[in-house]
Amino acid sequence: MRVWVLALFTVCCGMLHAYDVEVDGVYYGFFGTRRAYVTHPGEWSIVDAQPAAAYTGEIIIPETITYNGRTYTVVSVGASAFAGCDGLTAVQLPSSVRAISGCAFLGCTSLRQVSVPATIQAFSSCAFMGCTSLQQVTLPRHTEMIESLALYCCASLTSLALPHTVRAISQGALEHLPAMTDLYCFSSVPPVAEHGAFTPADQQRCILHVPADALHLYQESPLWSDFCRIVALTDEDYTGHNYRRGDINDDGSIDVEDLHLLRRLIVSLPDDAAVRWAADVNGDGKVNAIDYVTLAREQSGKR
Repeated sequence: MRVWVLALFTVCCGMLHAYDVEVDGVYYGFFGTRRAYVTHPGEWSIVDAQPAAAYTGEIIIPETITYNGRTYTVVSVGASAFAGCDGLTAVQLPSSVRAISGCAFLGCTSLRQVSVPATIQAFSSCAFMGCTSLQQVTLPRHTEMIESLALYCCASLTSLALPHTVRAISQGALEHLPAMTDLYCFSSVPPVAEHGAFTPADQQRCILHVPADALHLYQESPLWSDFCRIVALTDEDYTGHNYRRGDINDDGSIDVEDLHLLRRLIVSLPDDAAVRWAADVNGDGKVNAIDYVTLAREQSGKR
């Protein structure tokens, strides 16, 4: 594993791309004529031990930047953009950002907090690898795969929530998390976890929280069954991780689209526990016409 990690570090950080423009201490590259991405201030080589970047302290990324009279929307954090910035402590990303590229924060050992907007669609491999001071991170809401080494050795991370859409966890993705005490997995079907996705010592310490009707599946699934304690998710777990009753499509708002979905779900409920929980608008443990009437009244009250 150590050789593999070193190789990936070299590939990610061996040579970084030059920037197109610097605005208020942040460096950007351009996609076409209207979009920009956060990048590194210049090329450097890990082999030659050149300094990584001038990024230190707290960085606030704006939604747009202006250069030569043209406005660009900041849509992503580029590959290795903050890699090796051991003086970086916090990063605030705007809602315009859609992706965090590979090795974006690799080795940011002082990074404690990253505000991740709900618009983020993906974390790439090694995105937060070696961020040993990172205390909290929110995974993209509709993530399907946790990429390899995405959170490898985030030694200060105490809890993590895997969205209900997660289907697979790659090797090393959640490995060496010695402070982790609670892992919340909202998927009704245990995601396929590659060998080495977790560290056995972490599994013996960490409590795994899963949907109540899927307890037996996790208890019988490879790697998941190695967690020493597996418990059912509570209503507080759902609400505490931003699931809302009535927000059936999990888009962050409760609107007429959710009402239309609920009408169909009353006839045929899906296997997804998070969807069923959200469809139970009145919280009585059932999904029926009463929930539809309740949600319809709430929508009428907004008009």
